[in-house]
Amino acid sequence: MSSNKKEEILQIVKNTSVDLLDERKSIHDILLVCKNICKTLQISDKNTWLDLEINGYLIKYKTRDELYQNLPSYRKTDWKFYDLYGNPISLPPDIVNLFGKSTVYHSVNDLENKDQIIIGSQFLDKFNNFITNHGMDYASKNARIHEARITKMEISQVISGIKARIQELLDTIISILEY
Repeated sequence: MSSNKKEEILQIVKNTSVDLLDERKSIHDILLVCKNICKTLQISDKNTWLDLEINGYLIKYKTRDELYQNLPSYRKTDWKFYDLYGNPISLPPDIVNLFGKSTVYHSVNDLENKDQIIIGSQFLDKFNNFITNHGMDYASKNARIHEARITKMEISQVISGIKARIQELLDTIISILEY
């Protein structure tokens, strides 16, 4: 690679690092720039993670267990559970430990500018059946979860995790190009 091309890419990487600090800049667009940088530098091992963030994790992982095992830690958050009337439901700690961790598998584009993500009852049938069969008392056995929600605060934590991972990638690329 010519030194001019190297300098050009280095400047793009540094500009992208600055863009990452600007709250108005789309993380989706920044990921696309990173993907192009990696493609230009032929760093293909980083493209898998970038593709998963851009397109969502369901393109690669089909089951909940597979998804949970392979998601980055910043994409594992807590769900808040609600009944049919929108009232919060408190669950025993052992049930929350089994099912209460959400997998935020959505594309970064779907996450940006969202106040919350709602998981409807159609995705909670197995969860409700488990509660009926293994609840600790009458109240927990008869609780029906109508929806689960991932709050804005939790979405912001996921976005922050993505940004941190992007910055690590950019720092690595800068160190390679400046060497």
